[in-house]
Amino acid sequence: MLVEFLVESLGHDDAALDMAARIHYWIDILIEIPLVLAVLVTGTLLSAHVWPFTRLHWIKIAAGLVAITLNLTCCGLVVARYRARGNACAVRKLHRGVRLSVIGVPFGAVAAYVGLAYFSR
Repeated sequence: MLVEFLVESLGHDDAALDMAARIHYWIDILIEIPLVLAVLVTGTLLSAHVWPFTRLHWIKIAAGLVAITLNLTCCGLVVARYRARGNACAVRKLHRGVRLSVIGVPFGAVAAYVGLAYFSR
C-alpha cells in the first residue's frame, strides 16, 4: 500500500498520471493480485477448521472481506486506467477512483489486528 500510495502521489500532470498508471498496473498484476488471492485461499482454509465462529472471527472475516472487495475493485480501476492511457480525461477520472480505494485500509488493519492479536496465540 505504501508503494502504491507513493506511486499515486508522484504528480498530477498527464505524464505523471501515465507513469503512475503503468507502475501501479504492474505492481497489481505481479504482486497485489496474487497476494490477495493467497489471502482468500488461506483464510478460507483456516476458517474451515474453526467452527463455530466467535464474534471476533466474524469481525475479522467481515473486515477482511470489505478490504479485499475494495482492493479488487481498485485493481479493476487500475487495469481500466492502464488500458485508457492516451486518454487523459479517462485516466484522470480513474485516478480519482484509485485514490479513493484507500478507504479499505482501515478494514484491512482491523482484520490484521484481530488476526494477529487474538488468533496467533
